[in-house]
Amino acid sequence: MRIEVLDWKRGVLRIRVDSEDDLWLLSMLISPGDLVKGLTVRDVSLGYEKRKVPMVLTLRVQKTEFQPFTNRLRIHGIVVEGPDRFGVKGSHHTINVDVGHEITVFKAEWSPQILNELLKLVRPIKVVLVALDFDEYAIAVVQSQGMKIVDEKTISLPISDDRLEHEKQRVVEQVAKRIVEVCAREGIDVVIIGSPTALRDEVRERVLELNPKLKVYTDTVANGGYAGVQELLRRDVVRRVLQDLSVEEAEQILDEFNLLLVKNDKKVAYGVDHVEIAASIGAVEKLVVVDDMLSSFGDDRLRIEKILRMVAESRGKIVIVPASTPPGQRIKMMGGVIAILRYPIDLDSVMKSVDSGRYQDAN
Repeated sequence: MRIEVLDWKRGVLRIRVDSEDDLWLLSMLISPGDLVKGLTVRDVSLGYEKRKVPMVLTLRVQKTEFQPFTNRLRIHGIVVEGPDRFGVKGSHHTINVDVGHEITVFKAEWSPQILNELLKLVRPIKVVLVALDFDEYAIAVVQSQGMKIVDEKTISLPISDDRLEHEKQRVVEQVAKRIVEVCAREGIDVVIIGSPTALRDEVRERVLELNPKLKVYTDTVANGGYAGVQELLRRDVVRRVLQDLSVEEAEQILDEFNLLLVKNDKKVAYGVDHVEIAASIGAVEKLVVVDDMLSSFGDDRLRIEKILRMVAESRGKIVIVPASTPPGQRIKMMGGVIAILRYPIDLDSVMKSVDSGRYQDAN
């Protein structure tokens, strides 16, 4: 996914769809009432015949329909902006979004934290990429805003000289130290090292000696330097690594949740009803949501979006996990959402008070 425009204040997100995963992300990002603008085709009457005419329309979204087997996202809504000569305003229309298309989403309100959590599932948020061979190396920082090369150098290691091993170890030490420095400066703990040689493993080993807390992954690329960094991005290893980290994070929270469920069950909440109550009073410290809670329209989705906003506003931690993963499946059995609370709450009593208040209001 390529973000062309991201304006938090105006709630504008314009993106180019690069993969099917991007379509899936959009299906979770777009909510009823949002405006979506894109190029589409519509049947219009021209004289005595109907023709399919390409035009740019803006819809007020009613629902979305993601079709994974056809690589297509269908966005249904009412036209609020379009060419006046065709008289399309106020009519129903469906924009079909395919890989390669560009669309703009206008949201009335959204949270940067929620968007970042969603983006982690399909694209790099913040990671250090390294590509090296016997001729050159490059170190890059990749984040939501794009990629920047922070170090790039020609190496020219001897191929069969007696000094090869000494020079190689010098380069390994130099690159490893630079990686650790960049991670410390940028606040990053995920590194992916690519190389066509075993240099990647030697650098990884030295990086972990210098900083055991870093998560370091390796992959094979054909080149070092800038070309190798670009290859790492094309190979999609970054997305796969960060997906794995999201699952790992969800598993850690789930383990903590299960422990508290036995020792102090008033410090946890699960299911939309209980979690919503906890979030409304700012009590949620950690939240894990199964992705398909955001992928379908209806009351549950609206409530989940409200929960995400409340937790983000109270600076709680949010993790969105794919339903197809082991932690996702377990959380789905508990209503699709779990929370660890900042302090113990008797949520059943709170629920009864709320229900009682609703009853009194009704009478």
